[in-house]
Amino acid sequence: MNLLDGSLLLALVLVAVSYFGLVLRRNRRLVRPPILGTDGAPIPDRTFTLSDGETVDYVDIGPTDAALEGAASDALTILLVPGADGMKETFRFQVPALAKRHRVVCASLRGKLSREDTFDRMVDDAAELAKECGYERLVLLGQSLGGAIAMRFAIRHPDRVVGLALANTLARIGYEHVGLNRALLAPLAMATTRYLPTGLGRAFARVWSRLEVWIYDASSGSDKVIDYALWTGPRTVSSSVSNARVARLKRIDLRPQLPSVRVPTLVLKGPRDHYVPRAWSHEIVALVPGAKYEEVSGAGHCSHLSMPGSFNRLLLSWLETVVGRVPEPSAPGNPGRPGTEVGE
Repeated sequence: MNLLDGSLLLALVLVAVSYFGLVLRRNRRLVRPPILGTDGAPIPDRTFTLSDGETVDYVDIGPTDAALEGAASDALTILLVPGADGMKETFRFQVPALAKRHRVVCASLRGKLSREDTFDRMVDDAAELAKECGYERLVLLGQSLGGAIAMRFAIRHPDRVVGLALANTLARIGYEHVGLNRALLAPLAMATTRYLPTGLGRAFARVWSRLEVWIYDASSGSDKVIDYALWTGPRTVSSSVSNARVARLKRIDLRPQLPSVRVPTLVLKGPRDHYVPRAWSHEIVALVPGAKYEEVSGAGHCSHLSMPGSFNRLLLSWLETVVGRVPEPSAPGNPGRPGTEVGE
């Protein structure tokens, strides 16, 4: 290599480093679209410090909010658990719809997991937050990885759960069904989303939507998923953080414990989801006694984003069947009642 070649290589390296530095700075400064209440105004964020010192942000629409004035006495308390990206804003289309009648708590997942932390650390986080807010009996809505957290919560805290809604959820990790093309293209889709200028990233995202690669799908609501990817999801969360969450689920298989879940359960499925196949959703339905299966027509893995109208209608209709079936609280001192230790 001569001196000119060396200088050119050094210049290219410096340009690349500078570019990625600017991109990472841009991503850190992105402001996620807020979650709106039923009045169309942003819901103020709250923070909660978990038992190990990690802090999570959340929103809580309580019974004194204007959106719930005059709500029925049988309103449910619903805890929303996001997927591997982990930000609460993934449910920005569900919170206002649910809050018209029910109490809604929606929290981000923790940002840090130690080497000693297992999958149950995220389950304990949900239990701690619910207890801090004073909510002892919950319906849990989990998306993707969040559904696995919700199922594990129901297994460990059966007396604290009155219903489960599981959206494109998995009880164990596997990729043998994905196919070589999608497996090879997914990292490229992630990279173009995270690191390209927004206009170019959007153009590539439309290609990935047509090909149905990664989180994208070819539904009529694909632009909502693209907006999520560019302003809420992958750009604002490091891949190392989401990968660490997924890695905890890889170590366990929830299927043997699912027959112990004895609460009304809804499994919502986007038929275009290539990463959590229909067979996995049907497997959960077969294992959880009395579970119900519904498809969000035309949607993919992020059906709560791409087709929120259809998703919410199915969810709200099912919630009506849960109302009235909620059993009376157990006697004080029973597992899952106030005073139960988190992680018991």
